[in-house]
Amino acid sequence: MLPVRVSITTINGSVGFGIIEALAGGEESLKQYVSAMKASPSIVEIEITYQSPTVYWTRVAIQPSTPSIYEAVLESSCMTRLPVIIQRGVQEHTILAPSKGAFRDLLNSLKARFSQVRLKHVRSFASGLPKLNLTVKQMEATSMAFRSGYYDIPRKTTVTEMSERLGIRRVAMQERLRRAERAIMTDFVEGSIVC
Repeated sequence: MLPVRVSITTINGSVGFGIIEALAGGEESLKQYVSAMKASPSIVEIEITYQSPTVYWTRVAIQPSTPSIYEAVLESSCMTRLPVIIQRGVQEHTILAPSKGAFRDLLNSLKARFSQVRLKHVRSFASGLPKLNLTVKQMEATSMAFRSGYYDIPRKTTVTEMSERLGIRRVAMQERLRRAERAIMTDFVEGSIVC
């Protein structure tokens, strides 16, 4: 395996745009990867649109002999959230499924078509789109805490300083943060299954 990481950032039909990053070996590993791609029977065209000693941006047109993972995802009414990461011969996809049934169908389809399929993480909601049930006051407190650097290491503010800015007691500010953090952690832990 060549020491590169490929991030497919956009896909339009059979054309994909990606970024190839050298993990070791510098530009030589990038050149070797592009040469290997050109030798692939499923690659119709590859164009390097930007290059540096450690990164190539590419436009690749493919015509695979069998349906790709991306096509299998679309056939199942699911979507791939870009980028698709390819590293050490493994493609990592983030899939958005409209239902558990559609996801199950996709998983069965992938297992039938490909030699290895592994679930890394499953969530009941899209990453970055949690279904939080925070009150307006909790949202205000957590937003202020985040913007003020309360969650930075080291902290840039204290609960007392934030409570003074909001004009509430320290204990009220602390309670709002704790209740909000609890809601966020509950959604994360109960909405996630690591496989």
